[in-house]
Amino acid sequence: MGKLSIYGKKQLNPGESALIDYSSFTLGIKRNEEGWYLKSFDGVNAGQEINIDEIVNGTYYHSGKSNKLILTPALPVKPMVFKSSRIIISPQQRLTFFVKIPLVLQVYASKKQDENLLTEFPLHQISNTWFGETVNGEPAFALESDHYLDLKTIEADERFAICPISIFNNDNAALEIERLIIRVDQMHLVKFNDHLITSQVKLEYRGKDYLSSVSYGFSKILHGENQEIVAKPRNPEGKSMLKINFHFIKNIYRSE
Repeated sequence: MGKLSIYGKKQLNPGESALIDYSSFTLGIKRNEEGWYLKSFDGVNAGQEINIDEIVNGTYYHSGKSNKLILTPALPVKPMVFKSSRIIISPQQRLTFFVKIPLVLQVYASKKQDENLLTEFPLHQISNTWFGETVNGEPAFALESDHYLDLKTIEADERFAICPISIFNNDNAALEIERLIIRVDQMHLVKFNDHLITSQVKLEYRGKDYLSSVSYGFSKILHGENQEIVAKPRNPEGKSMLKINFHFIKNIYRSE
């Protein structure tokens, strides 16, 4: 990653302040005797100056005498819904493609432990959405990402993780992807070759009348021989599941 990383350890003595900048996201930090003021400055334009005194307008976190913060990436707390009208998979064919998942910045006091998590900041604005039918659906985030067929065409960006998706169409009809849910809360986050990469999603589609199977795992090509795990799943549920992963929009208009 070419520019200074937003992640890592930050050491500040009482009374000191810092602005941690990455693209349009800036985090303001001010150390107090036994706590921290934290404030995010979103949508900051290049060259725009931030008044460091405004940091104290943020939230104060009383955490103790340690002068160290740890900033780490994490995947969103809810699943992401990928929409497409440009992917069709023929019967008995497998397609692997990639999407970009917006990341969350986690701030820990002293050590990266669950009880030391102070707060989280989204590094990229995301919108709420709904997946499935009105009655039996589930809340999720909308994924504003194109799909990529070649990993090499995706530039490294610390605000996003690359998510590899492999779909096998085990049906006798072509599969046109309309809405696909990506359960990022059940996936690992790994660093490999300057990229942050999620677990690989492996889906088997069996037709509209059947639940598709999904599993999340590692690949030596995508994640390396020995995976450098950056974040564990927020909501682990095992390696293989039967889930409603595809949602097909019903046309309520009848053609004459």
